[in-house]
Amino acid sequence: MKALAGGIVAIVLLVFYVLLVHSAINVVDCISTPGCHALNVASFNDVKSQAMSVLGGLVSALIIAELAVTKPGDAPAARLMVAASNRAKNILRWTTWLYVGAWLVTGAWAFWTGLNHPAALPALTSVGQAWLGLSVASAYAYFGLSPS
Repeated sequence: MKALAGGIVAIVLLVFYVLLVHSAINVVDCISTPGCHALNVASFNDVKSQAMSVLGGLVSALIIAELAVTKPGDAPAARLMVAASNRAKNILRWTTWLYVGAWLVTGAWAFWTGLNHPAALPALTSVGQAWLGLSVASAYAYFGLSPS
């Protein structure tokens, strides 16, 4: 039951993170498009900026922590379903890889947009740059690499 509740919370956090990054990118796209006046920097207020940053950190921390305890080649969170049916294991495998995939795509999108328009929305640029460092940390954690 704890794992299910934790999984639901994790998915809700990821959904809000993806929505905030998407909203920020829409603002940047409008700002950088001549003639677009539908959105401006004020459309993405300080509360949204802070929430995007905090949620990005929380989701990244969850992924890094999970990948750090997962054996290379194994699905993240597989240890939670040791005695489960094959169907339950497949659902968990797909869910965790989709979660990691959504985090990777969203972070890469934020990073790329921040590279192309660094001054348009500094909060998005910061989140994208933080994601890059955290994605490297997650790869190190998953593959058991050390920087030495």
